[in-house]
Amino acid sequence: MSQFRWRLFWTLTILLVLMLTAVLVMASGQPGSTTALLSSTVRTDLDPVVETLPAATPTAVSFAVSPVNPQSASPAFVGTVELWHSWAGKDGDALAAIMDRFHQANPTIQVETVFVDYGDLAQSYTEAVQGGDGPDLILAPSWWLRELAAAKVLLPIDNQVTAQERMQFIPASIENLVWEGMLYGLPTDYELVALYFNRRLLDESNLPGTVDDLIELALESPLQGAGIYSNFYHLVWGVAAYGGDLFDADGRVILDQSPGTAEFLNWLKKAESTPGIFVSLDYGMLMERFKKEEFALFIDGPWSLGELRQRFGQDLGVSTLPAGRSGPARPWLSADGVFLNPSRTTDQQELALIFARHITNAESASLIAQIAGRLPANKEADSNGDALLAGFAEQAGSAASQPHHPELDEVWGYANDMITQVLRGSKTPEEAVIEASTLINEANGK
Repeated sequence: MSQFRWRLFWTLTILLVLMLTAVLVMASGQPGSTTALLSSTVRTDLDPVVETLPAATPTAVSFAVSPVNPQSASPAFVGTVELWHSWAGKDGDALAAIMDRFHQANPTIQVETVFVDYGDLAQSYTEAVQGGDGPDLILAPSWWLRELAAAKVLLPIDNQVTAQERMQFIPASIENLVWEGMLYGLPTDYELVALYFNRRLLDESNLPGTVDDLIELALESPLQGAGIYSNFYHLVWGVAAYGGDLFDADGRVILDQSPGTAEFLNWLKKAESTPGIFVSLDYGMLMERFKKEEFALFIDGPWSLGELRQRFGQDLGVSTLPAGRSGPARPWLSADGVFLNPSRTTDQQELALIFARHITNAESASLIAQIAGRLPANKEADSNGDALLAGFAEQAGSAASQPHHPELDEVWGYANDMITQVLRGSKTPEEAVIEASTLINEANGK
């Protein structure tokens, strides 16, 4: 009997173990059991994601943009940043759309915007930062860079922005936000001059590739001529195309150190004497004559896009400026950008840089192009097939960053006088270049 009892004992034990195992397996499959187990070991009150403000409601846009990738959000960062800007109208609409997309991707970071009139923005920002306050970021044009950097109200971000990050921008646009070897901002958009043309008067296949071609077209027919605004900013592209340089590394004007500037002025004088080509300091007159279709070509920037689109519609085109004897035209490019406040805490600067990267990424640049009609600095921006913006972008590929030398302040007046003297015939190009270079350097103490 003892042998029988032992067999019975082991049989019952095995059955009991199997029953307990089955119960445990069934329990593990019940909804909520895993959650209950985790809730006893994880303290969600220490998780920063729990303490977020509600995300802003997305604003629908009428064009295609890539959906926000939830994995691109920055859940480890929580806080609020403040942006000062002067973007109104369509610019403001683009900024609002950018903000909506940012809130979708970064629901734990809130951005507050403060509109400040353009004429007051630089001074108001400077005074606020120097007083230990001010916003986390400012949207501003690059021509304020030198003064704001000198006032120590901009944070250098050279070490925070990698070479790979910089490659997403048109080279001259990112270079334009560098002062004394340090990067101070990320570019949103830019401006420069290019060549507008009227398709009703000149076929796109016949656009001038060189400055000599431009004159030849006018000689064939005055209606194929051009309007050329004769201020230095609109003409500096030709100095470079003929091999001339404005400054050396120390800010000394060297227009007279090579024949390029005088050669370009010789060409300009020849162009001015050609029927159908109008060279003048009267910008309004040139614009009206172009709109009246008295000539096919007009050198100007994106600030005229709205007016000229309305006048010409699909007949308006934008192309690159003609090359000179030494190479391609190199107009000056000036950028708008987003800059950081150096007086904020390190944590706030981190949050600000997250938004700065967002407002300058390809998706935001697409919104800037499609809603505001600005020229996007990010090379990957989608301009929705806008051929005019594409024409300016092509010109930007050979553009030069507008210099920030303080000596530039003395250039404008003397350089314009140099051009006027040549056109009037009161001085030869060589004489005018030497005189202008001398006067500018004397005024700058060089």
